[in-house]
This record gives sequence, structure tokens and C-alpha cells, in this order.
Amino acid sequence: MNKKRIIMILALLIALLAMTACSKDDQKPDSTTTETTEAASETREIDFDAEGIAAKFLDTFMAESFPEMLINFTYSDEMKEQFTVEAMEAIHKQIIKAFGSFEGTYGLKTTEQSEYYIVSIGGNHVDKDLVYNIVFNYDGKIAGFNYQEISSVEDYFDAEIDNANEFEVTFGEAPFEINGTLSIPKEGNGPFPVVVLVHGSGPNDRNESIYVNKPFKDIATGLIDKGVAVLRYDKRTYTHLEKFNDPTLAADFTIYDEVVDDAVYAVEFLKNYEGIDPNHIFVAGHSLGGNQAPRIADATKDVAGIAVLAGNVTPLQKLIVTQYKYLLGLDGSLDDNDQKQIESIEKASNLISSDEMTLDTDMSLTLGLAPKYWMDIKDYNPVELAATLNIPILILQGSRDYQVPVDEFKLWQQGLGDKADYKEYSDLNHLFMTGEGMSKPEEYTVAAHVSSEMINDLADWVLENSK
Repeated sequence: MNKKRIIMILALLIALLAMTACSKDDQKPDSTTTETTEAASETREIDFDAEGIAAKFLDTFMAESFPEMLINFTYSDEMKEQFTVEAMEAIHKQIIKAFGSFEGTYGLKTTEQSEYYIVSIGGNHVDKDLVYNIVFNYDGKIAGFNYQEISSVEDYFDAEIDNANEFEVTFGEAPFEINGTLSIPKEGNGPFPVVVLVHGSGPNDRNESIYVNKPFKDIATGLIDKGVAVLRYDKRTYTHLEKFNDPTLAADFTIYDEVVDDAVYAVEFLKNYEGIDPNHIFVAGHSLGGNQAPRIADATKDVAGIAVLAGNVTPLQKLIVTQYKYLLGLDGSLDDNDQKQIESIEKASNLISSDEMTLDTDMSLTLGLAPKYWMDIKDYNPVELAATLNIPILILQGSRDYQVPVDEFKLWQQGLGDKADYKEYSDLNHLFMTGEGMSKPEEYTVAAHVSSEMINDLADWVLENSK
């Protein structure tokens, strides 16, 4: 793998970890708003025609009018350095050769993430459908252009869960209300058991979207088929990202603000929702969400069970070092620059783990996150807390996972023994999607779906513990 690309991926990992939120003094929530609305996620108002510009941009690209692309559109400084007639011509040829001639567009939607607007446009090609993403900064300048393979543009833009009644819901407390989708089976007799899906690191939407893939939507679709309701929601750091740029608030940001509080609000909300069995509300946390699942269950006694989906036991600051070493070593060698990168991350990790870090330590020395955040989680042991819970526990793990390696799965087994149920999947990655060989970041960009075996195992466990 290209080392520059690896460095960009690693920088993105740290950037996602550094998303900030406002603290509420680490207190567990004690109330919730149980309001059902058609509310959409709060986003910054777009003061330029992003969709119109994106459509013209793609039309110009497909017409092979590359010189006009340089003249008729404005670009960020970084984009200007890469965006040449020769580069666009080469990309166009590559696309046509790989996916066939362009037949037209289908569907368009705009999302906001990490201070960028992303306009996604479906592209029909003879051999394969693609989604083209035109990325804008807040100044209205084009800051990126990429594409991903998908199975069908119609499915990507139009797909809903056909066998569910879906409700747009809002819960939580001002000023950080959370928007989500509650899916309840159309068939069968309620009230239904329900699973609350809790995200991993970063400002994730309700589908935990990564490139073209939507793991949480896949899981919801499969659970509905088995008669289990699902709540998936936009993460606080996704919906309210713009509010969280205040340095003062960043200094008080903790895992409760990022993960725990809103999951607890979700459980409280579901207790009073018609069609939901209040005695069988389960939490399924992915990655960091799995790591925090014991805390969520400990914060509210209304959780009937927790499922840990590729959740880490090793503290996050140490796990990041493991991830760095894996990614930088994918090509089989580590040069001097790689070693310096690893040493830099190890230095930060060691500082975070030590008693030398204080609340006054500069965030630049602690991987871009405030010391208060790290102090809350650096010594947290989810296995020890899970062992005190008197509820069913399920631990699921893909053996091809490099973000949360299979050694973490073994730590759950060693610590919980027969107190939990376990299953490892030999061909699944961190998203529980199938692959071969060593897992690489690039496979996340290819359209795939969460393993039906994994979803069925989760559903069967929920139903077995809902009797």
C-alpha cells in the first residue's frame, strides 16, 4: 500500500478521535425527552448551490471537458495542487475502462461531515454502478472528488426496510437532542424486543456509514426479518458537530458525552414507546460502542442484555499503537519515516497511560483529545465491569479485524468465562463483512453487506433472552 495513503488514513483516525463535545460533568442522565417527530439532523445551512454545482461538475467531467473544469469551478488550495487536466483525463479513462461507458445519473443526496458537505450522485455505467462524491468546504470550494462501487444506485438511494414500520424519533436533552430511526416489524405480535445500536469512534450517522457501506442499516434489516425492533440514531458528534468547536467545551469532553449518555437516553426513550417490550431492551455496541456497553448497562438497569460487536478491551491509547504498526507494515517493511511515526504515537500513548499527564497537559501531546477524556478511559476495564452485571452478554468478533484484533476477543473470553456467549467469524473484518487475506482499509470502500450469519446469531440471542 502507498505509504502516503497510509499516513492519510492514520491522520484521519486521530482526527475522528479528536471530535469534541460539551461535557455535563460526567453525570449520568436522569431524564429524557420522549418526542416523536419528523426532525432531521441539525446541520449548518448551506449558502451556496452545492447540489447544482456538483451536478454540473460531474456532467463536465463525463463530457471530458477537462480544461473547462479548471475554469468553471473553484477549488480548495489542496485540490488545486492535484487537480490538473492530465489527472482528470487519467481518472476518466480508468473509470470507463473498469466500469464501462457512462449512461447517466440516478439519485442525489447531500450529507455534512467533519466540516465538509458531500454531494453524492449515482452514476449508471454499462458494467457497474458507482456513487460519485463531490466534496465542498464551507466556503463553497470543491475540496475532493472520488467514487465508490455499489451494487445498485436504486438500492443505494431508494432502499428502505420494506418489512418494518419506520418512525423518525427525537430523544435526549437540549441542546443536544438526538435524531434517529426506530424500525418496528410489520409482521408478528408486539410488543417486540428491541436492539439499540451504538456506534464506534468518530462522528457517525445512524447507519454507521463508511464510504458506501451502511453496517447499522444492514443489521437493522436483518433483525427486523427475525422479529426484533431496532433503534439506530445519529451520534451526538455527528448531529451537533458545529457546536463542539469551542475549546472550552473540548477540554471537558468525555466518553459519556460521546457515547454513554445518548445510549442511556435511547433506552429510557424506548421504555415508553408503543409496540416495544420495555422488559427486553438490548444494547449492541460496535467497536468503541462495544467497549462502553458495560457502562451503558451499568448506568441504567433497564438493559436486558448487551452484545459486544468487535469491542476492545485494551485501552484505546494502546490500541491505536497496534493499529499504526499494522497499517504501516502492510507492505512488509518499515522505513525510517515509519519508525518515527510509530515512536511519536508510542510517546503520546505512554504519556496518556502514565501519571505524568494532568488536566493541564496540552492536547497536542495527547493525540488531539483533552486529558480529561483520556483520564476517564485510560484505565477502564470493560471486562471487570461486565463481570458485575447480572444480564446476558454476547461477544462477537471477526478474525480479520485489524482495528480491534482477535486478541481482544480472547481477553473477553478469559475475563468472563461462561458468564457470556461467544462467536468468532473466520472471514469477517471490523465491519463484519466478508473478505480474504489481510484486512486493509481499501476494502471498506467496496460495497458489501454485514454477514447474515452474524446478524442471525445476534437475533437468535436476543429472541432466546426475550422469552
